Amino acid sequence: MSLPRASGAEVSLDRLVAIGGLVTGKHPPGLSHGVAGGLSGPRRGEGGDLFDLRPFQDGDDPRRIDPSATARSGRPQVRSRHEEVERTLLLVADFRPPMLWGTRGRFRSVAAAEALALEGWRALVTGGRVGVMIVTSGGVEILDPRPREAAMLRMAGALARAHEAALDAPDARYESLAVMLETVTALTAPGTAVRIATGLDTPGADFGIVAAALMRKCPLEVLLVQDSVEEAPPPGRFSARIGGSVRPGRFGASTSADRLASHAIPHRILNAADPVCPEAA
Repeated sequence: MSLPRASGAEVSLDRLVAIGGLVTGKHPPGLSHGVAGGLSGPRRGEGGDLFDLRPFQDGDDPRRIDPSATARSGRPQVRSRHEEVERTLLLVADFRPPMLWGTRGRFRSVAAAEALALEGWRALVTGGRVGVMIVTSGGVEILDPRPREAAMLRMAGALARAHEAALDAPDARYESLAVMLETVTALTAPGTAVRIATGLDTPGADFGIVAAALMRKCPLEVLLVQDSVEEAPPPGRFSARIGGSVRPGRFGASTSADRLASHAIPHRILNAADPVCPEAA
């Protein structure tokens, strides 16, 4: 099954949806026809002992609302059990300005979005819940974890819209990656699996400390997106537009993977020029 063609500079809604077909082996649902049913896979059970209480989110079963905790907090709280938490996945897309470039195949930001879509579809096949956090220079957009195909359709639309908006303001100021991780730590339920697709640009001085705090709360994996010139830098000097000016410089080998390894952060390196997966070639 092949994916729809699209510019490597845009996050294509059609491609994000079609990636689901690479995972399920079925043609993904058409956006104009709505969603009928859900992906096949084992249903979530009640799990074992009570693991956590967390705020009610769209898509939660109202029968899991805990009356006592709700009365104490003043807002609905749901019982979160081991199996449910372990099957909740938060995808974090880094669309900050340093991600909005590429020399071959796709922008790093586009590769990040498609890699996260693949992770999300895979999670849904096993009966999981998937949410997304999108970080741009304009701030953070969060979609709470939900089950079934509708969650991925909603997420795909949000990724496409956010990326288009990010391209319209590429020179805007932005926060460090450490600030982004602090937001993830504050808003994510304990035990939720977190996948972050980023180039690790501008990590921040306290990146290691913040990442360690997140890993104490949630399983973390970084999808480290790199352009071809970061893996095999060409010799010589080049001119590049950085902000509002053109500056000369040289490409150097990326040290981002070494930095992640030094903090014992699980990671995978993804070349932006590579296909989403072998079936997409």
